[in-house]
Parts: sequence; structure tokens; C-alpha cells
Amino acid sequence: MTDPPTPPRDPYAALRFREFQYFLALRFTLVFAWSMQFVVIEWEIYSLTKDPLSLGIIGIAEVIPALSLALIAGHYVDRLEKRDLLMKCVLGFLSISAGLFAVTLPRLNAQLPVSAIVVLIYVLVFFGGVVRAFLGPTVFSLFGQLIPRVHYPNAATWQ
Repeated sequence: MTDPPTPPRDPYAALRFREFQYFLALRFTLVFAWSMQFVVIEWEIYSLTKDPLSLGIIGIAEVIPALSLALIAGHYVDRLEKRDLLMKCVLGFLSISAGLFAVTLPRLNAQLPVSAIVVLIYVLVFFGGVVRAFLGPTVFSLFGQLIPRVHYPNAATWQ
């Protein structure tokens, strides 16, 4: 039995792969943008309702689809092309962001009742949970395809 190859000592080894650099940049951008957007959503909901319970409903609206679709999403991610699915998830997030932007436009706020705006935001957050259910398995399975196995520990550190 032979020993597995020892990984190179270069701390930047994983960053030498162009696709891994793009992957890290995309993942950072998505996480950062979605986190900022979530804070803005909470701010908007609270400014519309003045009810702390409404903030909790936002979390529930995102967690329910993310948890309930986790197994199904993992199954589909294993069967589909990972890069295409990642792009579909990114497009899904962009569509949800555009929808949230449209819902919170002042012109639309003047035409719709507050309850309708709140419900639309909850629906969009729910679809964000659906996208998030597919994004997690896609990112983790794509990670293994971007770099050689010998660089996994280094890439995991950077990730």
C-alpha cells in the first residue's frame, strides 16, 4: 500500500487555478449581497409594519423551503450539470432582487396597500429559500470539480 501524495507546501496553490478564483469571487459576492439584501428586507418590513413578529416571519419564509427541499435539491444537483445549475441559481437570486426592488419602489408603494407589499416581500423571500436550497449542494459539489484532489485541503482553507 502506498502513501497518498503529500500536498504541496504552497499556501496559494488553490488560488493558482483560474476557475477556483472565479468560484471564490462569485461565492463571496453572492453571500455578501444576499446578507446585505436580507438586512434591507428586514428594515423595509419593520418600517412598513412596526411589528417585531414580522421580522421572524421573514426568517421562517426563507427557512421552510430551504429545509424542506434540501434532500430533493441534493438529488437533482447530483444528476444535473453543476455549472449550469449555479448560473440558474445566480439568475434566480438576481430575479428575486429585481422583484424586491420593484416591490419597494416609492411609486408602487403609493399604489398598493401595505399588507400587499409585505405579502409580496414574503413570497419573494420564500422563493429565495427555494434558490438557497439548490445553491448549497451546487456549491459544495462544484468545489470538488474545480481543482485537483491534492489541493483540496488548501482550497478548503481558502473557501
